[in-house]
Amino acid sequence: MILLNGPSSSGKSAIGKAMLPLLDDPWFFLPVDAFSGLRSTNHRRLLTDAESAAMLQRTRRAYHRAVAVLAAEDNHVIMDYPLSEPWRLADLLDVLSPYDVTLVHVTCDPAELARRELARGDRPIGLATSQRVYAHADHDLTVDTTTASPESCAAHIVHNLFQPAPKAFTRLRNRL
Repeated sequence: MILLNGPSSSGKSAIGKAMLPLLDDPWFFLPVDAFSGLRSTNHRRLLTDAESAAMLQRTRRAYHRAVAVLAAEDNHVIMDYPLSEPWRLADLLDVLSPYDVTLVHVTCDPAELARRELARGDRPIGLATSQRVYAHADHDLTVDTTTASPESCAAHIVHNLFQPAPKAFTRLRNRL
């Protein structure tokens, strides 16, 4: 399993898509945004902040379990998922405990993140730089998308995928 962790607009999705042709089957690319996109959106009723937070947490917890179900059936998974809240990592450490997870930090210069957010037009400007996605301070690999292409980042990750143990998830699980 590969977890691409980085702020919004850092290039996680592009890297995930670029990795698929480089890996042997069966690998699934399951970005959290695609999973969230499966959820209904009822514009007739606005959720309160508390209702929205609870719904998003349920969705994220379900995402963690969906990834684990794919892995339980001998599939490999690339996750595009920011570890922007401490509970996300804690839950993943538990749910994914039977699996080999490579944690990849996807970084990008803040000015470039702001430029990408503006170009996308579907995210609040400043979201990427406000996300605390590296608070756990451990990882297996880092790629910087400021100037590197998604394809070169994907090739770097695939080339370095099989590292000696213990990996970051094991170290974090032992520490936490």
